[in-house]
Amino acid sequence: MVNVIFCGFGEDQDKRIFAKEGDVLLRVATNNGINIPTDCKDGLCGSCAVRIEELNDVPSTQFESKVDPDGWDKDKYTTYMEDKELETLVEMGAITKKESETAQQYVQQTPVRLACQCIIKGPMLVKPFE
Repeated sequence: MVNVIFCGFGEDQDKRIFAKEGDVLLRVATNNGINIPTDCKDGLCGSCAVRIEELNDVPSTQFESKVDPDGWDKDKYTTYMEDKELETLVEMGAITKKESETAQQYVQQTPVRLACQCIIKGPMLVKPFE
C-alpha cells in the first residue's frame, strides 16, 4: 500500500488514501469520494487531467543535481505512458512535445497525467489541473 494525497479538490475531498500499487488513479479517487471530472475514461478527451508529484519516502541529503541535461531524473519511478495519453496532453497544452519525448525516452511520467491512465507506482501528491 502506498500513500496517495489528494489536495485542492474541495472540502471533504482533500485526503490521504492508502492505495494498492498498480491501481488506476481515477478508480482510487472515485472509490474514495474524490470527484475528478471525466468524459471518456480512455485517455482521449483530457477531462481527467491532474498534476502529479512523486513523493520520496526518504528525503535526500545530497545537494548535487540528480537531473541530466535531457531531463532524466534517476530518482523518479519508471512509468510507461501510452502514446494516446501523451498526445492528448500535448494537444491540450498541458505538456510540451519535448516533455512527451523525454517521458517516452526515459520511461518517466510527466508532471501532468490523465487520471484514467495513471497507474499508481508509489507515493504521490495529486492536485487538480487548472
